[in-house]
Amino acid sequence: MNEKTNKMIAEGHYEKKQINCHNPIIAWSHGSRFKTTTELVKKYSTKSTNLLDYGCGDGTFLKMVNDLFLESIGTDVSKVQIKDCQQRLAEKKNIKFCVNEELDDNKYSSYFEIAVCMEVLEHCIPEQAEKVINNLKRLVKQDGVIIITVPIEIGASLLIKQMNRAFAGWLRQGDYDKSFESYSMSELFQMIFATESSSILRPIYGDDFPYHGHKGFNWRALHQELSKKFTIEKTLFSPLGWLGGIVSSQVFIICRNSR
Repeated sequence: MNEKTNKMIAEGHYEKKQINCHNPIIAWSHGSRFKTTTELVKKYSTKSTNLLDYGCGDGTFLKMVNDLFLESIGTDVSKVQIKDCQQRLAEKKNIKFCVNEELDDNKYSSYFEIAVCMEVLEHCIPEQAEKVINNLKRLVKQDGVIIITVPIEIGASLLIKQMNRAFAGWLRQGDYDKSFESYSMSELFQMIFATESSSILRPIYGDDFPYHGHKGFNWRALHQELSKKFTIEKTLFSPLGWLGGIVSSQVFIICRNSR
């Protein structure tokens, strides 16, 4: 995408809160996530490729990569969010936005060569997570690529994140003054030393559509579940991926949709 054109499109609320956050650590962390995901989809994309962004949020990622694909579709559970994307990104004719249910049509079965699912599964209660994973398997072509990113909320990364979130909340940066989730000492100890089977009670929010925050999310457990449905080709970390995820904020799980 032309850089000048990209800047002319109004910021989405996640873009403003994360990539353009006044807290430099938060901005760097999320900026690194989008940069890494962009590099990954470039590896697999061609001008005849269709891309699915499952859980597209404010459409920031599709805004960044739309020139790489024949068609891009962003889907989300929120009708309000989809309407906002349709209005802000109306000039991008090869991008479409729809609510998740619209992809239930058989027209979209095995329709996409590539799908990304960024920062979605950590928010899903178990039955929702299972539905998302099954939908990705159905919507992506055989041998297609699925790139899943989720936050690292265990180990040293958890300690660093909690301190930075508390500081950002104190400064009223983003919405961290309202969304901070605290841990007891016992919960914190369990998640710092988490294995793939470690878990703590995860708060559930929302009345009409229940969801989790980040507290208690264990990416290792998700990795194990994904390996039952897909062939996992690679697991990467960002930023500072060369450290093997010790102090990274996100993990990237690159899956092949083997049947």
